[in-house]
Amino acid sequence: MVLPENLLPWHADPWARLLASRRAGRLPHALLLTGSAGVGKQIFADRLAAALVCETSVLEAQPCHRCRACCLAADGTHPDLHRVMPVEKGKPIRIEAIRELIGRSSLTTAGQGMLVFVISPAEAMNRAAANALLKTLEEPSGASCLILVSSASHRLPATIRSRCQEVAFRPVPREQARKWLIERTGGGDVSAVLDAAGGAPLLAQTLLETGKLERLNQLADELIGLGQRRADPLEVAQVWAEWPITQQLADLRRVIFDLTRLCVTDVANHDGLYLGGKRMDLKNLSKDINLRKIFHFKDEIDHLERLTSHNLNSQMMMEKLVNNWLKLTRPEKH
Repeated sequence: MVLPENLLPWHADPWARLLASRRAGRLPHALLLTGSAGVGKQIFADRLAAALVCETSVLEAQPCHRCRACCLAADGTHPDLHRVMPVEKGKPIRIEAIRELIGRSSLTTAGQGMLVFVISPAEAMNRAAANALLKTLEEPSGASCLILVSSASHRLPATIRSRCQEVAFRPVPREQARKWLIERTGGGDVSAVLDAAGGAPLLAQTLLETGKLERLNQLADELIGLGQRRADPLEVAQVWAEWPITQQLADLRRVIFDLTRLCVTDVANHDGLYLGGKRMDLKNLSKDINLRKIFHFKDEIDHLERLTSHNLNSQMMMEKLVNNWLKLTRPEKH
C-alpha cells in the first residue's frame, strides 16, 4: 500500500470530522465508507487505517510516514492492520476470513495504536460472513476499529449498516473533478470520461488511462446491435462473460440509465448522460422499447448483482441477460 502525500481535495471534510471525533475520544468502533465507485473510498480507508496505527500521539492531517508503524503499514506488514477482501476479484468474502478477523480482534495490539480491520468491498461478504461479523459489531473490542468500504451499501444487511457509522462520500463537484483530472492526465476528452464515470474522478482517470471508455461505447453498440438483430447473441454473451461480472453489470446499468432517460424525456444535449456520444443511437433504439420492460431488465441486472457472491457461472449469467434483452427489444404484436 502506497499512500498519497496529500488528501484528495474532496476528502478534506470527512477527514476533518473523523479527526475531531478521535481527538474528542469518540471515534466509532465501526465505520462504513459509502459512495459511488471512483471517489477514492479505498484510498481514504487505507490512509485512515495507517493513521490509526501510526505512533504519533494524535491523528494529524496524515500519517507521519516516518515512524516504524507507518513504514510497516506502507509495506502491508503491520501486525495491527489487517485487510479482509476476496481471494480473487469478483469472488465473495467467505466466513473463514471473518472468523480470522474475529480471532485477531481479541488480541492485544503489538504497537501503540489500534487494531484496525479494513473490509473491502464489504458487500462481497456472503450471508454467512456477514452474520459472523455481527457479533464483533455488537461486542467490539475497545482497542479496535472496523472500516467497511462499499460502493453498493444497499446490498449489505440492515443489521450491519445500523451498527456502523456511515461516512458518505458525496458526488465530487464537476469543476473540482475536471481540474484534478486535467492536472493528473494532461487533458484528453475529460468531459466524456467524467460523464461515463458519473462524475467520479478516479474512475474517470482509469477510463482515460486504460481506454475503458471505448469498452463502454462498445457495450452500447452491442446492445443496439442485439436490439436491431444485427449482432450474434452467443458471441455477445461470450464477450460480456470475459469481463469481471461486477464491472460488466455496472457498465450495463450505465447504458440502461441513458436509455431509460431518453425514453422518458427529450434530452437535447449530453447533460446527465453517461454516454453523450451515443445519444442519437440510443434515442433511436428507445423509440421501439417498452419502458416497463426496460425497468424489468434493470431489475434483472440488480438481481444478478446480488448473486455475484454465489460463484454462479459467468457465461450462463450473461447468456440470460442477452436473452432477456432480445425479449425486451422484440417488436410487440398489435
